[in-house]
Amino acid sequence: MKVFLLYPDRNFDFSPELPPYTVDLSRDLALNALFEAMAQGDDFLMEVIRRVMFTSLNETEVISYRQEILKDCLKYPAVVQQLYGLTLEFVEMKRKRWLWISRRHSRPSSILSGAQQLLEASLDLLRRLRQIADRFAGSFASRGFRRFFDMIRQELDDGYL
Repeated sequence: MKVFLLYPDRNFDFSPELPPYTVDLSRDLALNALFEAMAQGDDFLMEVIRRVMFTSLNETEVISYRQEILKDCLKYPAVVQQLYGLTLEFVEMKRKRWLWISRRHSRPSSILSGAQQLLEASLDLLRRLRQIADRFAGSFASRGFRRFFDMIRQELDDGYL
């Protein structure tokens, strides 16, 4: 799912390598302390923070777009944490399921059963995501979150779930 929370017209591209000066710049400006405080021990967030902070941005419209989203994040931190928590829950669930399957050098029936369980658990998480969108869509003011919640409500409609 493309969430469009960093750019109004595209997702963030994680593929480019960080510029070579980032290590020196981080050390010279003591940015790692700031990044660690922001990430709070979350390795994925730490990587996102580093990549976003060291990606050049000079488009006023995109900066304004991000500021709107940040205002919503500051106004509704519990909702944003719930959304991120669902993401972490899915990643952890998927990791455990595939570890369980791979440890058994599985027979096709075990693989199918594990995949079915993962799908059922994923649908539960998607239902919870839809409930959050239904409950809070009208509260958020930013274009980014309004589009995000609208997309969830349209793509994860009752027929899909």
